[in-house]
Amino acid sequence: MRPVIDPNAPDTPTDRPMDRKAAIAAWGMVAVFLLLYIVSYIDRTIINMMVGPLERDLQLSDFQISLLAGPAFSIFYVLCGLPMGWLIDRYSRRWMTAIGVFVWGLATVSCGMAGSYIHIFLGRMGVGLGESTLTPAAHALISEAFPPKRLATALSVYSLGAIIGGGIATIVGGTVVHLVADLTVVNLPLIGAVKPWQAIFLIVGLPTVLLSPLVFLVKEKPAAERHARHAGAAGSSVNFWAMLKKDWVFWIGLPLGFGCTNILANAYAVWSPTLMVREFGWDIRSVGLAWGLQHMIAGFIGQLGGAMIVDWLYARGVKDAHVKYQMAGLFISVPTLVWAVNSHNPWAYIVLTGFFFCFTMPFLGYANAAMQLFAPPNLRGRISAMFLAIVTLVGTGLGATVTGYLTDHLFHDKLKVGMSLAIVTLCTAPVIFGVLWVVARKMRAMHVERDALLAAENPIADAVI
Repeated sequence: MRPVIDPNAPDTPTDRPMDRKAAIAAWGMVAVFLLLYIVSYIDRTIINMMVGPLERDLQLSDFQISLLAGPAFSIFYVLCGLPMGWLIDRYSRRWMTAIGVFVWGLATVSCGMAGSYIHIFLGRMGVGLGESTLTPAAHALISEAFPPKRLATALSVYSLGAIIGGGIATIVGGTVVHLVADLTVVNLPLIGAVKPWQAIFLIVGLPTVLLSPLVFLVKEKPAAERHARHAGAAGSSVNFWAMLKKDWVFWIGLPLGFGCTNILANAYAVWSPTLMVREFGWDIRSVGLAWGLQHMIAGFIGQLGGAMIVDWLYARGVKDAHVKYQMAGLFISVPTLVWAVNSHNPWAYIVLTGFFFCFTMPFLGYANAAMQLFAPPNLRGRISAMFLAIVTLVGTGLGATVTGYLTDHLFHDKLKVGMSLAIVTLCTAPVIFGVLWVVARKMRAMHVERDALLAAENPIADAVI
């Protein structure tokens, strides 16, 4: 049976206006999770600015670096995603998040204490384990606090953490790496002499550990009360696997389509700084500043602007707006990416890739909102975890890795990173369009079916959806 939204269920948001107190509490929750997400992305992506030092000190290849930036993180992030989603649906979301923040902070610190490739690889796996708790918990709580027609905007504000955190990691990381480039060791208080890249891991990891209690500022209903209330809500008894089987085109296809977009996002995020150093001769500080600012400005505009457009279209009856907006953005950004890697001009590269990071890359908010529109209350954590698992496995697992492999084993030339990016772009784009086109059709059909069920079973539901 299709999940039916019960407007009288206490934890089910409707499109009735939020009162001031509820709105303040809801946006306060978003602010706390946004800060934690910013920190998570700094810890996750700071390694992108340390390709040179790591390759020099540990004698690594581009392919080995790509494994650290991608699969080492994504494998554990994916493997732990669904179990963590289940725990988040069953137990306290605050406690699960706090433990996760503490774990990934310690894992980042362990990368700073590493003396070998395997040690850093294990540390990156720990970062993936800890971070797998944050977004499922955030999505579950935010989705219960906002009405459906405002959900894409709320989740996109939270998802700004990826933009801001990635930008900070790029700007600050590039500057710090440049400043310590001529140093062989850095002396840290209480720790002693470490290599510069180890110091950077330690400096970003230790504050994360200290921030873990911040999540307790967020209010949540006790797990027992939450389950008791959901027990009487329509759709609360839906089985997760039965739901996936019935509408697998939507539940699997949507994250797969956006995951293929993430292949491009990950490839360009990881390798663009290195490309600009190798091909354009920029120092890493200049790259960090220019690339980081472009990333934050384009991403900020795209994240909020895209979400507001999607919410506006959805409220006016475009039931597949979340997918159609992404497809329209791809029509603009894919040609500009190919143009960028063939421009051989640093400023043209920054401007042209900016179209992608504005119109296409900031999809996390509205893509997750599309999933949560059909999510039964008792499955929100698992649905979010499944989305992130697929997006991460496909994007982070393939984007940087395939690009690094092509550079090492097809071109045998570190100056051919741009050609590797062009191949990845041209091979991935048709797959994205095809998958999202099928998903858009399915999403429209699911809306029609759900609205018909609501009209038959609950006459007042038409005023809710």
